[in-house]
Amino acid sequence: MHKIDEVQGSLEKASEDKDNKVYMVHSQLQVCWFDKVKEWYVSEKIPLANPTPKSNDALYFDKDECFFIEFKNGRITNEVNYEVNKKIYDSLFILFDLQYVDCKGNVVNSISYTRKNMIYILVYNKENYRKFGQTRQTKDGIDRQKARLQDSNGGISQSYYRDQLYKTTRRLAKEEFILFGLDQFKNYLFKNVYTFTEEEFQQNFINARE
Repeated sequence: MHKIDEVQGSLEKASEDKDNKVYMVHSQLQVCWFDKVKEWYVSEKIPLANPTPKSNDALYFDKDECFFIEFKNGRITNEVNYEVNKKIYDSLFILFDLQYVDCKGNVVNSISYTRKNMIYILVYNKENYRKFGQTRQTKDGIDRQKARLQDSNGGISQSYYRDQLYKTTRRLAKEEFILFGLDQFKNYLFKNVYTFTEEEFQQNFINARE
């Protein structure tokens, strides 16, 4: 396998947009570069696989939780959105097969584990999101989340709900919703799911750990 210093390094490096030669964050927090793990996995375990699996950018184990983190600096099209979903499934299969061990010595080998202990974060470029608009998956996901809000207020009339929902969604930033249809993975594959801009990721994840 890769030497430990080849699969482990800064979160900044994991956030690199190689096409544009920029970093989405500038944190020196140490993470596992899961792309490197995937490269080793393909070469050692499934060299004949075609196509090869996709992978998330970073894996991070905290004291009580673990995180898969994916960075998307460019435009997220419907096709890229689909690729994000594939990265989730492929990364979990690789993680389970390798039987990673968390900080408490528990083996990460099942969806039951990740549903209880793992959080997924996608960090996206806010300006590109505003410029190019929502993907089909984002629209479907927001509809699902609005429907869940409606179900939780079942005793309220439809007209009242629509008015209140409109006011609420106007008041809240778009980021209050889980974007890109990734809400479907919450309570299924992961304990929680977040879609953060770079600034939100800095505030909610990096600042709490550096």
